[in-house]
Amino acid sequence: MADEPEVQAEEEAPPKKKSKALFFIILSVCVILLGGGGFFAYMKFMAPQQDAEAVNESSEPAPPVDTVGEIFALEPFVVNLADPKGRRYLKVQLKLEIENPEALERTQKAAPKLRDLVIIMLTSLTFEEVMTPEGKIRIRDELLERFNQVMRPDRVKNIYFTEFVVQ
Repeated sequence: MADEPEVQAEEEAPPKKKSKALFFIILSVCVILLGGGGFFAYMKFMAPQQDAEAVNESSEPAPPVDTVGEIFALEPFVVNLADPKGRRYLKVQLKLEIENPEALERTQKAAPKLRDLVIIMLTSLTFEEVMTPEGKIRIRDELLERFNQVMRPDRVKNIYFTEFVVQ
């Protein structure tokens, strides 16, 4: 009977704790597997698919999207600015970017109208309006809008200042 209490004491002893290192290793492996599975599922099911036509079209060289159109140079403008003393002058040279070569001929025919628009607009500006970068952008935008009204159905894509002098 003496042996019975010893056996019973051994059975009631708390089990040994397993090391936490094994737990963290298993947890790390699970996280890696879940992350890899999630990435695979995203790439397989959620990512945008390229169909065969898109792949065939992409193998052909695509034409450049933003090409420079035909350039038409207007003669330089020298105008008085709308200052009270009238002693300020503005000299501007403009180049117009036209959409297509066919419109270039029609732009040459409309050059007197375009010059008139520029002169009318520039003579209404003051020195302060002309000298700021925002003022120059406003001038370009307003001229572009007016030119496109005159040039319909053709279109002026952009206006470039190649010379801008205020005295």
